[in-house]
This record gives sequence, C-alpha cells and structure tokens, in this order.
Amino acid sequence: MSSSTFASGSSNSSGNSKASVDFARFARETFEKTYGAPTYVAAEARRSQGQDKVISIEYTTSQRDFARDSKRKVAGHMVLGIDDDSTTATVLAKGVPADAGSVSMSLRSPVDSSVVAVLRTASKTERFVEIWHDGALAKSIDVSSVHGEFYGDSTFGKLAWSVNGKSIVYAAEKPEYDKARPEPATPDNSGEEIAGDITDDIIGGVAGIADPRRYEVESDWGETFDGKRPPALVVLDVSSGAARVLAAPDGVSPGQAQCLEECIVFTGYKYAVRKHGIVYCQNRPTGIYTCDFDGGNVKCLHSGSVRSPRVTPSGKGLVFLSTTPGGPHASTSELIYYDLADESATILVPIIATLLTKQQTAGGTQLPAGFVGIYADQLPGEPWLRVGGDPAREVLVFSSTWRSASVVLTLDLLQRELALQTAADGTVGSNVLGANGDIVIGKCSTPAQPEMLVVGEAVCKAGSVSIQWQSIGKPSKGSVQWQVLRGEGQLESVFVYPPAPGHDTRFFWTDDSAAARPLAVVPHGGPHSTYTTEYNALAAGLVQLGFGVLLVNFTGSLGFGQDAVLAQIGKMDTLSIDEIQAAASDVHARGEGDIKRTVYVGGSYSGYTGALLAGMAPGFYRALALRNPVISIGENAAMSDIPDWNYAELGLEYAFDAPPELTPAAFTAMWRASPARLVDKVSDPLLLLVGANDRRVPPPQTLSYFARLKAAGAPAQCKVYPSVGHPLDSMEAERDSFVSIVRFFAAALKK
Repeated sequence: MSSSTFASGSSNSSGNSKASVDFARFARETFEKTYGAPTYVAAEARRSQGQDKVISIEYTTSQRDFARDSKRKVAGHMVLGIDDDSTTATVLAKGVPADAGSVSMSLRSPVDSSVVAVLRTASKTERFVEIWHDGALAKSIDVSSVHGEFYGDSTFGKLAWSVNGKSIVYAAEKPEYDKARPEPATPDNSGEEIAGDITDDIIGGVAGIADPRRYEVESDWGETFDGKRPPALVVLDVSSGAARVLAAPDGVSPGQAQCLEECIVFTGYKYAVRKHGIVYCQNRPTGIYTCDFDGGNVKCLHSGSVRSPRVTPSGKGLVFLSTTPGGPHASTSELIYYDLADESATILVPIIATLLTKQQTAGGTQLPAGFVGIYADQLPGEPWLRVGGDPAREVLVFSSTWRSASVVLTLDLLQRELALQTAADGTVGSNVLGANGDIVIGKCSTPAQPEMLVVGEAVCKAGSVSIQWQSIGKPSKGSVQWQVLRGEGQLESVFVYPPAPGHDTRFFWTDDSAAARPLAVVPHGGPHSTYTTEYNALAAGLVQLGFGVLLVNFTGSLGFGQDAVLAQIGKMDTLSIDEIQAAASDVHARGEGDIKRTVYVGGSYSGYTGALLAGMAPGFYRALALRNPVISIGENAAMSDIPDWNYAELGLEYAFDAPPELTPAAFTAMWRASPARLVDKVSDPLLLLVGANDRRVPPPQTLSYFARLKAAGAPAQCKVYPSVGHPLDSMEAERDSFVSIVRFFAAALKK
C-alpha cells in the first residue's frame, strides 16, 4: 500500500484516528484564538507640548508567540487625538512594535522628561543600566559584577529617580559570595608567628576555599522567586556610573523604593527564623522604612502589613496600603497617609466591614454608596493626578475590586473625597496603568472583549474630581454574553455563555435549548480572590466550545467587605462547598445549563474544593479537572512556602516569628478537612494537572493521591509539567493543560 493510500484512511501513520487528531487540533486552535490576545502591563501618557488635545502614549504588552512557543514583552507607541465630545480617541499615528524582552524596567527623569533610565538584561550573566536622552543612548553602564538579577516584579521591583535627577535606585539580587578558586603558590612561611586567632571570621574567598557565607542557608521568598537571592537596593550615580549595593537592615528584605529629597523610602519585608512565600500574600510582617542614599540612618516609619509607599507630589508625605497582619493572605486594605514633618500616620480610607448602603464619612473621608473597601495588591507606580492646575490638590488614582467588578477609584487628599470613576455594575472591568498630569492611562475588558487601552482626562466638576474616559479603538462585537448572578448572602457569580449553538460548539452543544448547554463550574483559588467581569482566557475558550461557564465568587471572596473575608475562616471545607453547589444548582434551575452535563475546573484552593466535591457529591459532576490542588492540608503545611495558610484557613494559630510544631492534634484537624480522606468515595473522572516546581502546593501530595485513586479503581489521570510552578503558566503547560481539559471533558460527556 502506498503512503498516500495509507494517509487517506481513517488513521495516520501513528495509528491515531483522523477524528481524534482533528479534534485535538481544533482544541489547540481554540486555545491560540482565546489566549493569544495581548495584555497591557505598563503604559505612560503625556500631552504633546503646545497641543493639549494630542496625547503621546508609550505602552508595553505581554503576548504569547505560538510560533516561538514563548511569551514576549513588546513595546509600542501611538499618538492620539482627543475630542471632548467623543467617547473614542482618534489614533493619529502608531509606531512599529519592538521587542522589549530584555527590559526589566524603565522610567523618565523627573527633572528632564527626555531622559529615560532603562534596566536591561542582555544575557543570564550580563546586566546594564542605560541612560537614554532624546531617543539616543547616552550611556550604558555594566553592572553585571555589582549585583545579580534585577527584581522587576511588583513585590520588590521599583525603579526610582532621585528628586534632583542625579541618581537612580532599584532592587536587584545581592552579590553572590565568592566561590573557591585555586590559590596561587605562596612562599613557605611556616616559621613565622601566626597573627590573630585561628577561629577569626573569614570574609571572601581565600586560601583556596569559598567565602564561608556562600553556602549558609539563606532562603528565597518562595513561589515565583525560586532560587533567587534576596533583594538589595542599588543606588547608581548617573554621571559617574558608580553603583553601590546598600546593606539591608538585619532580618529585612527591601523593595519598592521611592525617593525623597534627602533619603530613600522603601518597603521592608521582615523575616525571623524563615522567609514565608510572599507573592499573592498581603498579610506578611513588613514596615515602611527610610535610609540615606548610602544606606545609613535606617528608620522604620510604620510597621504592620504595609506595602506600596508612594511619595505625594509635594514631597511632604507618603500614602501606602495596610492590611491586617496574619490570618487571611488577602483581605480589605486601609489607605494610610504618613506626614513626614509630624511623623504621624492618618487612616484616609478605613477597613470596611460590610457594603455601605449610603454615602457616608469615615475618619474624615467621604466614601461613596456601595463602597466595599479597598482590594488592591499594589498601587500604580505613577498614581498621582493634577486636577485644575492646583498644585495643592493631590489626587490618587488606583484600581480596586468592587464585588464582581474591577473599578477605578480616585482619592482627593485635599477634599478627603473617595470617588468611583468607572462602572461597578459588572458591564466592564477597568484598571489603572498610570497617571501623568491630568491624564490617566488604563485598560478595560469584558468576558467577550480582551484588554484594550483607555485614556481619561481628570476634571473638576462641582468641586469634585471626575474622569472623562475615551476608548482607544473600537471593541469587537463577539457573540459571548454574560451576567452577574447573585445568590444568598455574599454569594455572587459571573456567568459567561454562548447565546446560541454554532459551528465552533458542534462537539459540545448543538441543541438550541439553553437547558441542553453543558455547564463548566469554575470557582477561583485563594480562597481570598475574586472573579470579575474582565476577560478570562480559560472561560473564553470554554465558551467558544459551547460551554456555559460559571465563575463562582463564594463567601470569602474579595470585594464584599471584611466580614465576608473572615466568614470563610474555619469553614474552608464547608461554606464554599455549599455555595459552589448552590450556584451550580441555580443555573440548572434557571434552565441555563444541563444538569447531566456539568463539569468542574479548579486550581489551588478551588482544586481543593473540587477534590472535596469529588468525594462528597459523586455523580454531580461528569468530570473534574484540578490544577495543583491542595489534597492533604497537613502535608502541605509541612512542605509549602506558605505553611501559615494551612493553619489560618482552619482558624488555627500561627506566629511568623515562631512557627508552631505540626502536632498530632493540628494534623488531625487538617486531615479532617482534607480531600485525601475521601479517596474511596471518588467515582467520577478526575484529571490532575501538576507543576513539578510548585512551591505553593508541592506535588508529592497530589502524586500520592493519584496513586491511591488508581489503587481504588477510580477513573483518574495525572499530568506533570516539568520546570513549571503553581500557575502552570509556561506556554507548553498552558496549551497542553487546556487541550487536555477539553479532550478529557469530551470523553467524559460522551459516555
């Protein structure tokens, strides 16, 4: 038989059926279509000199390159025309995008806006600080031997100019201690008297041995910082090119540097006997510090769980976020003002227990009706607006979660007024990227529309700050629909669905009835997180295939008041379980999903709830796909980079400076709440997706669970992705996990 004859049959040369190969290809193409849109990670807007209605925008996106199988950072530039009578800005010119993968951070000088500092990583071992002037490279300074990798993340990373524009400050890995090198031949000095004591400390690599400090235990900051040396602040003199690594206070890792006229302000992340994982965790012991530009005269201004210090335009004070120490990893934040002259702190926006039913004043600040508190991991890097040309009017602009919406808020420090500047009704999700003068640059999206840039002009109306928004480009008109469904208490869900079957839904939904549409129940992780009405690639992919997708915000989600966050504590294995099931049953009762074709997707904490439901509610879900699920809380407490989570969510005590022993009593309480105890109850198909390098939920517990499921005869599958952490965010892991989930559901729903 010829190869052409063989290829035309029902199988290819590997023995795969043409139908299965075509379906896998279709799933992969769906992944590329829904995951391929760019996300905006940074942007800056400036008015053109002498042309108030012309705005120049520089922006950076992150985008998946499917041909190169990599995620790329791309820089772009555009010029806009603004019309006061329009809701859409006119794009006058758009530059050619340029690869920015080597750029860690960049920032304009406060003294001369034509001068830009750039932190660039040329290779694994080569790092440079570049100074650009009027678009030309004025200076390139090799800092490879001064320190390790730049910190470009939001937790530690922050590039800052000194007020006089003569220096920059940034965070980078501490220098590596010397390794052993062969010692050159030395003359025989055996007859000389030995100076000093043989037990004196040795500094540096000498005598053919490594610096004794090289192999001392110095842990990293956990998930996403795997293997990275602790950060240090670096001060670089722009004129001479001299860079100095500042010594950090004992037991403190510095980051998020800002500059005052005479000193540096930074967030100090404290640690005692060990470092606890920091990413996604706002409850860590921290302080707001100052130090001189040589690292001396260190002073702690404010302690607690504080972050994101931002110097006011006047330089007279700071604002920063503060969260209750310990307990839930994320919760409602206070916004605090620190007066540098008086050395006093004032709470501008307090922690809000429950939704405000009417406008009211708290601590001297006027708060809008419906306000639920501040929920922001960090403030924007450049958050200050100038309104009406009044230099005394300092206006902070930032993003926050407001129930199931992401919104933009402004706080007028002069008038002490907090105002909502975007819709909070679930029609759109909005985020701030930065501010400059009276211009805000942000991004917005919906479940049907990937991110697009928006620009806003801040004006004063009747004494209050208002932002007039204009979109950049026109939103695409997709067929995806969504609505926010409210349940009992604080339960709320974002339901995203295709309104009618079509060619793309042919494998999962062909009946015109919404009641026949398959339903994917997708709670969020955390548990203290939120699904908002922003674009969600996983949901978009499943909807395109014909699923209704229920994004569940159970009690304990952010954006509903501090009481809702605390209500989850001690009930991690009951409250959210009941509400997830109630949300799914409500969609069934509405005739919006097929009760016999309901599936589940979860990760981390919602992987945990999915594993619980597999044992507690067999038959409810036709299949469950779980990404890095917590399976055994006791095992997780012993191995995770955040052991405190396992105690806190059960309502058990945990002290950062004296972590408790994992006693039999504590392990018993954890076991009682763990899915591992329900292995023999599982009968529905399970797909386990595991990151081999997950520090947050280490893989051994899931692999043990899988082995026990197989031994019990349960229909389980497991995939492990090498060199991938908790989010499963490599290109290969994203693609394979999506396609695997789709194929897994197709097989389960076919039976």
